[in-house]
Amino acid sequence: MFILKDKTQLERAIAKAKKLRPRVEFDRFGRYRVSGSKGYYTVICRKDERGYKTVECTCKGAEKGLVCYHSAAALSLHIGLARQQQTA
Repeated sequence: MFILKDKTQLERAIAKAKKLRPRVEFDRFGRYRVSGSKGYYTVICRKDERGYKTVECTCKGAEKGLVCYHSAAALSLHIGLARQQQTA
């Protein structure tokens, strides 16, 4: 899980995701599989016990607290699905 310290971290991750265009597969709402350099990584988007929205990825960068492009790619799908649920 990463802590977003400034928006440039997320902007860089989004730019890299746009450049690499990883494949994002839906597992279930909040859980996605994203292609990366070493295969597929699992990304989980959820609210924690305090109500904070969190994003976790199983890649090495995210384990070190970095904002990875896998998370950015999965988050875009997650936000789109969440909006669909709100309007349904």
